[in-house]
Amino acid sequence: MQSNHGVNFLAADLEAALRVADQLAAGSGGAGDQNGGGDSSRAIPPLGRQVIALVAETGPGPTHHDWRSAWRSVRDEQRLRLTRAGLGWTLTRFASGALPALDVLEVGCERLRMSRLTHAPAAPVPELIRLAESSWTALAPAADVLPPERASRLFALAGGARHAPAGVDKALHEALAAFVRANRRDTTHPLLVVVRATGWWPVERAAEAVRTQAGVLLSLRLSARWPVAPEDLVAELPLRATVWLAAARVDGGSGAVALVRRALFPAGSRADGTTAGPVAHVPVTAAPYDVTGGESIAAVVTAGHDEPPAQWLPLRVDRLRLSPGSRTTLSYALRGHQAVELRHAGHHSPEPTPWPHLAAATPRQLPRPRPLDLMVAVEIAGSQVDGGTAVEERLHEAAAVVTAVQDAVGTEDALRVGLIGYRDHDPLHRSGENDPVVHRLGMSTAPDAVHGLGSWRPSPLRHDFATGLEHIPRELFGWRHLWRPGSQRVLLVVGSRPPHPRVRPPQVLRRGAAVRICPDRLDWRAELEETRHYDGLACVAVVDEPFWMDHLAGEPHLADWANHAWGEFGTEGRFSAGHDPRVIAAAVAAPALRQSQDGPPIRLVVADGAAGDWEPAAAG
Repeated sequence: MQSNHGVNFLAADLEAALRVADQLAAGSGGAGDQNGGGDSSRAIPPLGRQVIALVAETGPGPTHHDWRSAWRSVRDEQRLRLTRAGLGWTLTRFASGALPALDVLEVGCERLRMSRLTHAPAAPVPELIRLAESSWTALAPAADVLPPERASRLFALAGGARHAPAGVDKALHEALAAFVRANRRDTTHPLLVVVRATGWWPVERAAEAVRTQAGVLLSLRLSARWPVAPEDLVAELPLRATVWLAAARVDGGSGAVALVRRALFPAGSRADGTTAGPVAHVPVTAAPYDVTGGESIAAVVTAGHDEPPAQWLPLRVDRLRLSPGSRTTLSYALRGHQAVELRHAGHHSPEPTPWPHLAAATPRQLPRPRPLDLMVAVEIAGSQVDGGTAVEERLHEAAAVVTAVQDAVGTEDALRVGLIGYRDHDPLHRSGENDPVVHRLGMSTAPDAVHGLGSWRPSPLRHDFATGLEHIPRELFGWRHLWRPGSQRVLLVVGSRPPHPRVRPPQVLRRGAAVRICPDRLDWRAELEETRHYDGLACVAVVDEPFWMDHLAGEPHLADWANHAWGEFGTEGRFSAGHDPRVIAAAVAAPALRQSQDGPPIRLVVADGAAGDWEPAAAG
């Protein structure tokens, strides 16, 4: 090659220097494409002084055109010469048992490795045993010939002729042959030679000499990437056993629970080694009610058709954030041998519980929750300017939550619902002259409660900053005789404004209306605390906040008062209006479900879709 400056450069030296630059840029882990392919459009690696000095110690050195032309030759050569041909056939024979074991010799531009791939007949996954690994500089006689400085050593290994040490080819051949003899004492197994140094001619020639002497079954040429382990070689190994998604199946009539599984990838499936393999989509649901904080577990296992659950081998187990009873579709991609990727937009994280424990803990019967006595208090006072739509929305939301709670607890007799409708105090009335509680419906079924809510009508708004909510705790005293023995009691308040204060707050005006105290001077905090303590009452609130509760647009100290009060009524959960009723229902039902009477809850995802797609677990 003749540069524009009149200096002669060997094309092989420029190409060798570029391979060195590529290797140095990649670090000790090696260079090259991750998939072993050749991309001729990849940019020229950084050329430092150290690399340039390999081909021109004095003078102007090669031009950018020289380097670019040489780089194009490097990439084109790699693209044409890289080969994985025959690997799929070899792995198929190995998976079928025709090859009980396979020795793998990897020859890189800086390191060598000998491994053995074995697959016992009863083992679900192959075992990759590392026999030995070494650098060229640790092997004689290569260590005696190669330069100690890394860039110069790589230049010699890449075939650079400038200042090349004598006897490199012979030294590499002898060092590699000695490495194979020392670490492959059992020669009954076929040998797979993988040259991870395509274009590094001295290394390739040494590997070729060993290949002709050792009776190699197959030889591959890959890029100069040096992986931590030869996992890329077994990625195309076909699955020996089917990969399944484990789930629970619930019989809606009897509540019986069974462990089932659905095939994701049948035996024989494989990834193609460069991209993801097949993708499976599986519809599932969360458990019908929440006892695990809205978390379900998706377990991917591999097993034969007749193996009991205790013998299933987990490949990945994920904890998913799913609302009780909600449906979703899980997508799994086969990324390599036994490597499965979960594609799910929702939150998920690894689940540490061992699979045998999860399988053993799956109940045989849908857990029966404690009886749930639910009191629903709805603020029915609202502005009439909009036709009372705010009140109607509250009533609809309360009805939706009641329905969702019924779905969460399952059986109809597990839930009873009482209704209270409250409005504003009349500002002209004195103590005892006006009762804000205007609707009462005794403990009934969820459908009757929903029907009752639909018959209520809005009441006029008489005050901007408070309503008669402070009467609800005292109202609950009169309902104690209706609580069922051993039931979980929950108060659900669906409203907007906080209760009136017991004593007069600072005189703050908003639109000319003062914050008034309750004319009955009720100490609602003490009464609510008493009910919580003696009756085990849990409190959940759904609040459509008035605009003045915004600290920026309203009165900050009024907003603080309202937030504190709603915090008292929403100890177990406070939600904004319009929230998913299933999530609110999970908070309402959680106290009862956490104290289930029938043993452990369902933690696995629940099978959805056609029943024929799921296979019952074998008895074991």
